[in-house]
Amino acid sequence: MRFLIFFFIVFICKKGNASLYQCNENAACGCSIKFTLISRIIGGENAVEQTWSWAVSLRSTQEHFCGGSILSPSFIITAAHCFNDKTDLKSITILAGSVNLKPSSKDSPQIRSIARIYKHPNYNPITYENDLTLIHLSTPLDMGHGNIKPICLPSGTVPQPSNNISMVAVGWGTTSTSIVVASPTLQQVTVKPIASTYSGCKEMVADSKLQFCAGIITGGKDTCQGDSGGPLMAFVNNVWQLHGITSNGYGCALPGYPGIYTRVSYYVKWIQSIMSPNKITTISPITTRMPTTTKHITSKRLTTTMFHTQRRPIGSMTTVQRSFNMNKDSHEQT
Repeated sequence: MRFLIFFFIVFICKKGNASLYQCNENAACGCSIKFTLISRIIGGENAVEQTWSWAVSLRSTQEHFCGGSILSPSFIITAAHCFNDKTDLKSITILAGSVNLKPSSKDSPQIRSIARIYKHPNYNPITYENDLTLIHLSTPLDMGHGNIKPICLPSGTVPQPSNNISMVAVGWGTTSTSIVVASPTLQQVTVKPIASTYSGCKEMVADSKLQFCAGIITGGKDTCQGDSGGPLMAFVNNVWQLHGITSNGYGCALPGYPGIYTRVSYYVKWIQSIMSPNKITTISPITTRMPTTTKHITSKRLTTTMFHTQRRPIGSMTTVQRSFNMNKDSHEQT
């Protein structure tokens, strides 16, 4: 469909029950090899090969547990809580360049180990404030080979996302609460930001400067276990920008309970300071500062990363109670 673009005028084409996002192929970030076609029906769907070129899978002993996004050849961004119980970085690898968790050779996947992680120094594992981590890869990705591109960061001068904008979340999280396994193919779903004044958001968001809600108030579309750390994106100025990092939530795409995302625009300066080649940081690669907040946490906000028994099957991406990372033993109840 790329032949439809002339003079780099890029637009969103609505076709039947789908939207075709045609991005600027000359952009340095935020544009995959193939344009993106997203269904507007309920639930989510499989991503097409050679789309979402910045989406990566974090794997522990070859098992997917979280998502992430490529910012540069050497840096991945993900959620801080993905490393709550991960102290042996040698067992973790990053899979890039494929929408499939078990890619074939034709996918040209790239696998990298981790040199160091930079967890935000003010990450709060109870309220999930500042829930982001930068991963420094041991070997840079080959950005000129296969389906690998960086995503764009938003402007750090204005809080993003704006109201009423359509957003897309992607991840390999489970597609049903009755099946606690990662999806073999990357899933995509369209959601919208929801005002922090909405009752379901006020119960879950500790600080609206740092976090925001997104989903569908009536339920049915969301992110789920295994989607933690993955991108929530907006199509701005003809490229995809990273506006949110999948963080936590309550239930499974339940009506009235949207997902909670880390607001990336608030952290642009911090991200850039870590990625700067001249930056010498003293941030500990593992240590997390314990919370000092006294903000009330409702009983609906549980800190467990495991599934709870009261679930309902839904359409393609769903939410998990609290954090959305996928542990190898996540089928066990706590």
